[in-house]
Amino acid sequence: MKAAWKAGGVEGCRGLLEEKRDAWKNVPLDVAVIGKSGVGKSSFINSIRGLTADDVELGAAAVGVKETTLEIRSYQHPDNPMLKFWDLPGLGTNVFPRSTYLSDIDVDRYDFFLLMTADRFFENDTWLGKEIRGRNKKYFFVRTKIGLDISNDRQAHPRTHNEDAVIDEIRCSTQDHLRKDGCGDVPVFLVDNYEHNKYNEFEKLKQQIIEDFPELKRSALIFSLQSTSEEMIRVKVAELRSRIWKCAALSAAGAAVPFAPGLSVAIDLGIITHEAIFYFRQLGLDSSSLKRCAMLHSLDHVKLQSIVTAALGVRAAGAITFETMKSILEILLPRLVPLAAAAAVEEGTRLFIPLIGSLIAAPLSFGGTYFALKLILDKFEKAALEVMKFVAGSIGVAEEDAAEKFEDTEDDDARLLD
Repeated sequence: MKAAWKAGGVEGCRGLLEEKRDAWKNVPLDVAVIGKSGVGKSSFINSIRGLTADDVELGAAAVGVKETTLEIRSYQHPDNPMLKFWDLPGLGTNVFPRSTYLSDIDVDRYDFFLLMTADRFFENDTWLGKEIRGRNKKYFFVRTKIGLDISNDRQAHPRTHNEDAVIDEIRCSTQDHLRKDGCGDVPVFLVDNYEHNKYNEFEKLKQQIIEDFPELKRSALIFSLQSTSEEMIRVKVAELRSRIWKCAALSAAGAAVPFAPGLSVAIDLGIITHEAIFYFRQLGLDSSSLKRCAMLHSLDHVKLQSIVTAALGVRAAGAITFETMKSILEILLPRLVPLAAAAAVEEGTRLFIPLIGSLIAAPLSFGGTYFALKLILDKFEKAALEVMKFVAGSIGVAEEDAAEKFEDTEDDDARLLD
């Protein structure tokens, strides 16, 4: 900040803060998804990007019964082109032999590795894992198609089927094989790209990837992945909070004005509006995110929109633009700011202004913007959690209905046999 001040004064400070705030957009992220054909790599890459195979216009990976991974290919995240998932074939084939596999896939270019299988992991898989670890990079084992395993066992053993027992058997068997091959300490996740049941560890896998991703790239990954669970929402909110002081400092470096007559808090409405739009989209509250969520879970988009509207206490239908968000904030902020404005401004100033020193002498603007953004984020977090609570409840009801239908079918079959 001192160097920026000497070089360009207030504008130099603003430029530096904007650069730091938006630095995540320019961070390249490369995740390798490795496995034999047919284990579900393509559908996994679609699912983690919030897509289905039908979203061709958004760059969905081809999914089919025939072999689709014939060459190395990358897939950009629709919300962040810097995040790429690489669909890599398993090693040991004529095209990708072990002797040249590491150089064939350019192993050092990737930040993280997911080794996938739909049955058991073989010696080639564990060999590759050890090679990756030798390069000081992280990897996980991912056992796919868990929903199909449960369904097959239910049909094969209709009277004795037990989902818990099936899951335990798969997990124990997988871990035993890995332990024998010297990879017992590597995390294993049981996932299904289509069945969002309680045994699917898809969300847990995303959380663990974030925790183990290289530290300097973690923020970029968090802002790229979608808010598809309560845990992900909380991770995003924590990361968003870490940006607030930068935006408040931007306000302090500018010419903030009082938001409304009678309020003793000065804020920069332009900075706040831009940041609020970012929060809104990151937490999946915008119309396109809600529609995508509704489609993936077979829910009513209008119902999800109504939950957001009710949580915010404002009309937020349609696409969110700078002007529509500004209108929302003009309703929200007068309700929220007077609650504890003076104390928050004093606290924000005490905590953060000393970091900047005397370069920016606008504590009132800093504290007002800081507090306003904190309140907005709290409000948006509550709305996002309400949406996710409804989604989780709807999935649970759907699973119960499916189980009841299956039991009814069993009863009908038994009566026919009698």
